[in-house]
Amino acid sequence: MTPIEIRPHQLRALLWLLVLVPLIPIALMFQMMLNSVRAERLTSFDRLAAIYQQTLDTAEPGFARLTSGETPPSPRDVHNFVRGLLDRDVVLRVIDHEGRVLTGANVADSQPVARKSLHRHGLPWTVQVFLLDDETLARGAREQFRGYLGVVIGAVAGVLIIAVVAALTVSRQLELRELRNTAVATVAHELRTPLAAMRMLVDTLREGRVRDETQRQEYLDLIAAENERLSRLAEDFLTFSRLDRGKHKLTLAPVAPGAVVEQALQGLRSRLEAPGCAFSLDLPSDLPPVRADRDALASVLANLLDNALKYTGDAKRISLWARAARDAVVFAVTDNGIGMDRAQLERVFEPFHQVDDRLARDAEGAGLGLAIVARIVGLHGGRIHVDSKPGQGATFSIRIPLA
Repeated sequence: MTPIEIRPHQLRALLWLLVLVPLIPIALMFQMMLNSVRAERLTSFDRLAAIYQQTLDTAEPGFARLTSGETPPSPRDVHNFVRGLLDRDVVLRVIDHEGRVLTGANVADSQPVARKSLHRHGLPWTVQVFLLDDETLARGAREQFRGYLGVVIGAVAGVLIIAVVAALTVSRQLELRELRNTAVATVAHELRTPLAAMRMLVDTLREGRVRDETQRQEYLDLIAAENERLSRLAEDFLTFSRLDRGKHKLTLAPVAPGAVVEQALQGLRSRLEAPGCAFSLDLPSDLPPVRADRDALASVLANLLDNALKYTGDAKRISLWARAARDAVVFAVTDNGIGMDRAQLERVFEPFHQVDDRLARDAEGAGLGLAIVARIVGLHGGRIHVDSKPGQGATFSIRIPLA
């Protein structure tokens, strides 16, 4: 049975669906907790009301003694007697048969939790008991709500943490998968061209289909150039692999910026001084030393210069300059190439990304140069920045801390 392939965007959508689904029962649980708090408070309220009503009903002898004297009791006497029976969390009032308040608070829009009619004791009054705001019940409800809220927040936080970790892990795996697929395709393409050329040249030499020794030497030089191209490609992949796995070690020491620049220019002078290329170097002699790995930093500058050569046309204008900053030395490479828009600037340091595939193929390359540059600069504790606009060239600047 053929397995169904899930695409990256489908896998991400499925992951977030699995994250959101547990939040539904958590929300339902929180709603149930709130209902439970409300129900328990109502139950406690009803229980207190029953206790107060029972207290009034069982106080018949006391009401009888209150009305047995020669002088009839006043509404205030009745109020004070009932107050003595109950606690201070209640509000009392005594009303006559017409509903007028004789004593006590005039509580509007509230229903009494207990009442006692004094008609059987010869008094045309009614005692009402109100429980307006019982602080004990409110405090208990608040504490219970805070407890439930803490449980819900903990559950949501746990789900979100697991979700974020899972999302980051899956996203990283998807990125690695896409990177691996891109790497395989890039390697296959870059290997195929020089191998095909070398195979054709070798077959020609083996079959003796050459005019003279000069042509034989020319073919051998072409084979050597293609072999060097393959070697550079393999070295780029190995370097990027070591950097990506954190296995690339640098030997940081005080280095003169001039020595780094001179080393970077050694293998590029012929191309920078070729017809059609105007190269300028601005390197003050009093620059302070930087803390760097000389070979690695020289390869960074060489990579930036090679990139400038690759993405400029026939009339090349390239410059390399350096300036001392407060706590660093800034190296910059400027060209008059094709430039980049904002979307390309955001991806320029990603591995296997090339601004213009046609130009990159013409000049060779696997799209690893700037990714390697960014990682090496990061290992130096420095920063890299690029300014560019479409059709107006680019300026790559790196900031390396002082020794």
